[in-house]
Amino acid sequence: MISHVIFDCDGVLIDSEKILMAVDMALLAENGIHLTEAEMYLRFVGPTFEDMAAELEREYKKALPPDLSARKDVMMLERYRRDLKPVPGVIPMLHQLALPKSIGTNGPRDRALEALRLTGLEPFFGDRLTTYEDVKNPKPAPDVYQLAASRAGFTPAHCLVVEDSVTGATAALAAGCKVIGFTGVAHDHVAKARELKALGVSHVIHDMGELLGAISPIAA
Repeated sequence: MISHVIFDCDGVLIDSEKILMAVDMALLAENGIHLTEAEMYLRFVGPTFEDMAAELEREYKKALPPDLSARKDVMMLERYRRDLKPVPGVIPMLHQLALPKSIGTNGPRDRALEALRLTGLEPFFGDRLTTYEDVKNPKPAPDVYQLAASRAGFTPAHCLVVEDSVTGATAALAAGCKVIGFTGVAHDHVAKARELKALGVSHVIHDMGELLGAISPIAA
């Protein structure tokens, strides 16, 4: 039986992936690393910025500036205030979802809280937010979802996670949670659905309006 729903934030609750990619690509290009949008979506949807930077430092054999993450946060908030919107259909769905809910994200707390405020999602979650800053290991390790479940007062087996990335779904499955994949704002939703199902995610939806129907048979 499912007693609690944990949502990833970026790409599930807020339509932020294009903003994230644009900012990351600009910062990397400033430092001589030029990746296409397709490459970014293929490789770096889900991991933390720090993990992405570390991987690229190894790959390109160069050190990136230590203030890059802080600069990203400033640039992201500027873009959020101008462009950020909730994922289509997410607000009506949250109004109808009777189960208690929280958030588990690989993004920083301050940025996630500001995103929730800007998009009108804050009343649905309050401070029920677990981030990579709260745990030793970010997604794809299970720590974020294990802690989110514990904070909610449930075992992971009684929690359902809604995830859009392979990184996040890997974390949720490793934590012992049930997982519904969401592809509604994916760069290539067909390919993303295929990747999520290959991990063992049994239910994948493309429209947030489908979520309650997908939850019902799992929650019973």
